[in-house]
Amino acid sequence: MGIMKRLLKIIDSISEWSGKIFAYLLWPGVAVLVYEVVARYVFNTPTIWAHGMTQRIFAVYYFICGAYISLNRAHITMDIIYNRFSFRTKAILDIIGFLFFFAFCGVLLWYGSRYAWTSLIHLEPDNTPFRAPLYPVKLAIPIGALLIILQELTLLWRNIYIAIKGKAYEY
Repeated sequence: MGIMKRLLKIIDSISEWSGKIFAYLLWPGVAVLVYEVVARYVFNTPTIWAHGMTQRIFAVYYFICGAYISLNRAHITMDIIYNRFSFRTKAILDIIGFLFFFAFCGVLLWYGSRYAWTSLIHLEPDNTPFRAPLYPVKLAIPIGALLIILQELTLLWRNIYIAIKGKAYEY
C-alpha cells in the first residue's frame, strides 16, 4: 500500500474513532438537561451549574465530532441541485467549496489555538458561581478544527483524483 493510501486510511480511522468515542458525550449532556428540568419544574430547585455544563458538553461534542460528520458526508448540501451533477462536476464543486471551508477552519484553528492556549495557561474557570474549568472546552476548538481540516484534506485529495481521472479513489 502506498504512503498516500496509508495516510488517508489513518486520517479516516482517526475521524471514525474520534466521532464514535465523543458521540457518547451526548448521553451526559442529555442526563444533565433532564436533571435540570426535573429539579427546576418538579422540585422547584434549579441548579446554578446545569445550563453551563450542558453548553460545554455539547460544544466539545460538536467540535470533536465534526471530522466524523465530514468523513461520512453527513453535513448539509443542496441535494436537490447537487445530485443533478455528474460525479466529476460534484468533485470540482467540492474542490471549490474546500477553498472557502479551509479559510474558515484555518482561522478557527489559528485563533482557537491562541484562545485555548491563553485559557490553559491561566487555568481559566467560567464566570458562573460554579467556576467550572473552561480550558478543556476551549482546547476542543483547535483539536476539532485540526481533525476537520485533516479529514477535509483527505476528501480534497479524493476529489482532485475524481476531477482528473473521472473515477473514485480506491484504497
